[in-house]
Amino acid sequence: MDLDFHYGTIYVLSRWAKFCSANSNLIATSSQFVDDNYDTNPFSDAEEEENLAQGIHVRYSCQNIWGNVTGKGNCEVWIPFHFLPGLEGDTTDEKLVCKKHSPLAKMLEDRLLETTLDNSDFSFRLGIGLHVFADTWAHQEFAGKNTTLNKVQNLIFSKQGSLIEKALGDLIGSSSLLSKVVDQLMPLGHVAAVHCPDMPYLWWKSGGHFKDGRKNWDEFMEASEEIFRLLQSVSCEPVTGLSEEQKDLLMDCFKGIQSDDINQRYEEWVSRIHDNYFQFEDFNDEDAAVSYSTSTILGDMNFRRQFYDELNDHFDWVRGQLEDNDIFVLKSDPIY
Repeated sequence: MDLDFHYGTIYVLSRWAKFCSANSNLIATSSQFVDDNYDTNPFSDAEEEENLAQGIHVRYSCQNIWGNVTGKGNCEVWIPFHFLPGLEGDTTDEKLVCKKHSPLAKMLEDRLLETTLDNSDFSFRLGIGLHVFADTWAHQEFAGKNTTLNKVQNLIFSKQGSLIEKALGDLIGSSSLLSKVVDQLMPLGHVAAVHCPDMPYLWWKSGGHFKDGRKNWDEFMEASEEIFRLLQSVSCEPVTGLSEEQKDLLMDCFKGIQSDDINQRYEEWVSRIHDNYFQFEDFNDEDAAVSYSTSTILGDMNFRRQFYDELNDHFDWVRGQLEDNDIFVLKSDPIY
């Protein structure tokens, strides 16, 4: 999933669940920042050491191109934060495949349901956890490591019309580097399916993974329903689930905002939030001006500390669950 879901949809679901504008923004920003929290200078540890001197234990939850190419810390990034292992199957690689509704996904949901509003870090815990939880729908059947289980054959995709075969170049452009990665023997994550899993309006299929086709909008709606119920529970609201009207509003966005450009989809979501398209009962000036910015977290020393505290806590929790299942792929210390 991309910025339009991790920030836009999460903000809307949080407001519908009766979180105030400020807390909804923190939840949604934390959710998206998981994707933007990468090492901007992989050749120096100065920034990490400066944060550590202030009691902030930096851990990265995403990789830039250099990190992906070198493989430095790949497991510590992709497995705990984007491809939550399903713990199903016989081999370690099979158990590392991400699956929606898996035993570990259910345990993560239960963990988030235990979040209480008297915990000053609740927005950060929810945002980080919901990013990982939502990705179990988008990234299902792929693993956050290099493995032949991630190989994709006969990729076919369409913008809601009849499924027609497309050249991979339609999605990956002329990037020779990415083409080489796609063709490698042991792909990482869903790179062999390029961006198909994360685009809400796409209908696609591939041999070995989704032979009968996968309509992303249905997967995103199912994720939204479960996330909304979770948020209602944490906010101490009656757990009603999404109304039919709310589902219609979301589906119009998932299916109707069709752009390969992530930022264009995000901008349309934010524009609709500003116009109260989602019909917040207590719509206010904060809603009318809200937007995603990494500086919301990085520009506030307390928020920065709270985010990284919760990020490390989530990592340690996933590592503990994997080790309980005799899977020792995550290291305890951050990989700079």
